[in-house]
Amino acid sequence: MTRYPEKRSRRDGIESPDWLDDDEPYADVDVDRLPDWWRDVVREFEEHDLPPYRPPRFADGVLVPPLLERLEAEHGVEIQLMSIDVDHGDAWGLRVDGKVIAAVERERTADGRTRYGMTGEEFIDVVRERVEAVPDASDPNDRR
Repeated sequence: MTRYPEKRSRRDGIESPDWLDDDEPYADVDVDRLPDWWRDVVREFEEHDLPPYRPPRFADGVLVPPLLERLEAEHGVEIQLMSIDVDHGDAWGLRVDGKVIAAVERERTADGRTRYGMTGEEFIDVVRERVEAVPDASDPNDRR
């Protein structure tokens, strides 16, 4: 079952913009028009004189933060990609409502970007399989 209208792609709003790969990605961008999560991080990076912020992406270039937000809102769950007590190069855990449901490879590229080793489509499928397999996965009482 799809929750997207026929004319709306599963990738709408989560594609990485072309300008993000420029050396100075925000030179011609009105940062105030970016989503709050993105704008706040861009400003924080600037305040600390860090290289330009580039959001983490999946293997196919899909931006991670807006896809997580979309799936959380759609299913009423909390989704996290995180490591706990892992060594450099170890896979991270994909958690839905606090439960690890999959391992996700993660790498830092030479230019400092974070890339996860699955596509956005694969990520959507893994999350949806979990939510559909556990009908009450979005029940706050089940979050442990």
